[in-house]
Amino acid sequence: MVAHDDKIKLRFNPGKAFLDSIPDKLRKDAIAVECAGKLFDLSIVPEDEMECNLLTRYSAQSLEILRHSAAHLLAQAVTEMYPGALPNAGPVTEDGFYYDFDMKPISSDDLAVIESRMKDIARSGIPVVREEHSKPELLDIFRSNQYKVDKIRDNVEEGGKSTLYRQGNFVDFCKGPHVPNTVFLQAVKLLSIAATHYKGEVDGTPMIRIYGTAFPDEKQLNAFLKMKEEASKRDHRKIGVEMDLFLFNSERAPGFPLYTPNGTIIRNELMNYMREKNSGRGWMEVWTPHVFRDTMWKQSGHYAKYKPDMFTFELENHEGYGLKPMNCPGHITIFEREHHSYRDLPVRYSEFGTVYRYEKSGEVGGLTRPRAFTQDDGHAFLSMDQILEEVKSLISLVRETYETVLGNTEATFDLSLMDRNHPELYLVTFVCRDCHTKVETRRGASEEKFLCPNCGSEHLDPDLSLWDQASDQLREALVQSGLNFKEYPGESAFYGPKIDVHTKDAIGRSWQLSTIQLDFFLPTNFGLYYINSESKKDRVVMIHRAIFGSLERFMAILLEHYAGKLPTWLSPMQVYLSPVSIGSQAYAEQVYKKLKDSGIRTTLDVSPETISKKIKMVREKRPSYVGIVGENELKDGTITIRGRDNKQKTYQIDEFIDEIKKEIGERRIAQMI
Repeated sequence: MVAHDDKIKLRFNPGKAFLDSIPDKLRKDAIAVECAGKLFDLSIVPEDEMECNLLTRYSAQSLEILRHSAAHLLAQAVTEMYPGALPNAGPVTEDGFYYDFDMKPISSDDLAVIESRMKDIARSGIPVVREEHSKPELLDIFRSNQYKVDKIRDNVEEGGKSTLYRQGNFVDFCKGPHVPNTVFLQAVKLLSIAATHYKGEVDGTPMIRIYGTAFPDEKQLNAFLKMKEEASKRDHRKIGVEMDLFLFNSERAPGFPLYTPNGTIIRNELMNYMREKNSGRGWMEVWTPHVFRDTMWKQSGHYAKYKPDMFTFELENHEGYGLKPMNCPGHITIFEREHHSYRDLPVRYSEFGTVYRYEKSGEVGGLTRPRAFTQDDGHAFLSMDQILEEVKSLISLVRETYETVLGNTEATFDLSLMDRNHPELYLVTFVCRDCHTKVETRRGASEEKFLCPNCGSEHLDPDLSLWDQASDQLREALVQSGLNFKEYPGESAFYGPKIDVHTKDAIGRSWQLSTIQLDFFLPTNFGLYYINSESKKDRVVMIHRAIFGSLERFMAILLEHYAGKLPTWLSPMQVYLSPVSIGSQAYAEQVYKKLKDSGIRTTLDVSPETISKKIKMVREKRPSYVGIVGENELKDGTITIRGRDNKQKTYQIDEFIDEIKKEIGERRIAQMI
């Protein structure tokens, strides 16, 4: 069970705290209010009469508030139990929270004691009090904690004010909002402990990070813990070792995956699938190098945004280079090699391009967060009026891929749009009221002035027609595809609106996989154009698309979704074959050769172990089928096949080959027995 989206609309009066205007029957579950898209503590007194949404403990937006408050609860318990421990920061994570402390080392055995103290504090119902202070006051209150002092200096302007939250003897610098009192925080659980460093820097002060989670009630918490237990059994890192798929060597290539023959089979099958689908939709495969000169990364804007996360180096001649963090500038370079007319568009390039990101050591984790990963990347270069049909085709590809590879047609589509109230945050065209000059640029949020380059006027008005046209086409593509979707104003990238796709795995976890992203920025930055029907230069629009996302992350999701029991077409070991005894070994070798010659990935085991022990030992390798041949099979020219559900059937050899080849060729999810 998860938090739901129910909202209760109430009218609040000025001069009276939100809490005091809430009916008694709702007050025990009330956590915060949402007014005009902003969240407020219940202790806030509105200046004007206003209609707001009351958020209860079960409202979707309340979960983050609960978990942030639970992080404060953790910090209160730790500072009480370990005098001298200094709290640093306690943000909310995807499924819980953590808090970093400068303190003496503790072990996972200590978590139960800390959690017990947290629950005692929660049951006592200590009020959580919001206080507003000036910057000097805050610096004085937190003078004994340098980490809080740093945050106050970084986040509070001179002459400005900010807030802290006090619960009992514990006080924390925070913007909130928080629960009214600790009684809301009883469904809490500490999960793990890790070592980290201040600000994630290797030479920063060593810190202890404690992870936890919180829910509105024990029922939801227990459901989460049950799912987490199941997820632990399905951990792709564990399955990867058992099936011998990939490895990481922290001494030679920290954070970089290496694929074994078995893992490479899965990668190749996924790439073959996507190549087939790309080809049928007019995508032409290209290849780009892993290294480019830094001049290109500067032009593309990646240096300004990604340089700290890039692998860069300089040669003896002082030329700078960088391993590619993205494939798009390489595809642009190929597109630029020749002129294009409107008849050529769309031009579609695809690539299984390996990119590199310098993830900090504490953030690297298996295939879901490596330092090198391969994207099933694609970039379409097209005109504005082609967006609708192109996006519809991509949506169709996404849905077909999920159904074929994951056996899952349940996907949610999110449309991320610009915030029309703040056009200065996006790449838009501005028109000067005084001289009518068009200025196409991205305005930074911190820029004080934005002037017309022709006449110096400040009177610049945004022309949002390009964004509106593009957004309308994305929306219409979703509508014509028969999809329900949600719109998120303000969530687009600065260079264009996008569609993100989420799907759920076998245990109900949601994953963001595919992305369809419009881009006005890079075509402008590189001066891309095509010749339109009037023989004039016209704007090129780019679509970035990735269906799997990255092969690494998709493989991790795939392994956990199927618990390693992959569909036969993806399985590295499609048939595990063993003779019952030495007397049937020669026949087993004949069957093995016939299966291999038919293109079926088969492993023959002629070891002297008993057949039952062999089957038990091979189980963690997760073969699709176990084939057994004994005296009866030798006599009849057959093979006895056992599927993953322990169903068993005896086939003529050619009959079995025909059936399994159909299953593989059709990329079926279900087994034939």
